[in-house]
Amino acid sequence: MKRKSAFTLIELLIVIAIILILIAIALPNFLEAQIRSKVARAKSEMRSIDTAMAAYYLDFKIYPDDQERHQRGGLFWLTSPIKYMSDMPQDPFFAFDNGSAAAAADAHGYVTYELGGMEAGQGPGQGIYPKCHQCLVTWTIFSPGPDGDEEPFDQDSPHYGGNNRTYTPTNGTRSNGNIVLWGGDSAYIGMRMDSARPDLLNAPHLRDPVILDNQPYFKRLPPSR
Repeated sequence: MKRKSAFTLIELLIVIAIILILIAIALPNFLEAQIRSKVARAKSEMRSIDTAMAAYYLDFKIYPDDQERHQRGGLFWLTSPIKYMSDMPQDPFFAFDNGSAAAAADAHGYVTYELGGMEAGQGPGQGIYPKCHQCLVTWTIFSPGPDGDEEPFDQDSPHYGGNNRTYTPTNGTRSNGNIVLWGGDSAYIGMRMDSARPDLLNAPHLRDPVILDNQPYFKRLPPSR
């Protein structure tokens, strides 16, 4: 009578140990690849928004109003009534941020990128474009990036002052810093929101250059990263 062969307990433990080791090696690489893919997606979608913003400007000579990430603000002007974009993409990193996750629940799970910058004026008849005083002259689109933290980026006045950090994978794929895209009129970089008038462009006491990665930017757009 032939004896049936089977794994011994020791052999089973060895197999399980090998599987666990392989998982421990593969899982971090898989998660890193996911983050790298989301970073590439965010940058690609921001470039698409940049193209739509340029087309909007050609038609209206101004950029849309700003918006918080969980609200349907100026970015959605690019989707209706004229479809510069068919729809507005969601920020792939909002889920890392507890505050954004809560906001997403209130907004039925839809969180897009954030848009801010220099507004055209402070009230009807004021500023450089009185027909749309809340429209943007200089704009910044950003995502909090893999760490999910918007700080220290000044989301209210991203064109003015602050000490901002941009995301770079060389510091680690889950490192801090924001993914940022800049556009619009570079002449207003460093000008306070309440002074958006052409006759004040050369008033030095109204300036506070944008500090990005410890580099000051004045009358020029910071690099998009």
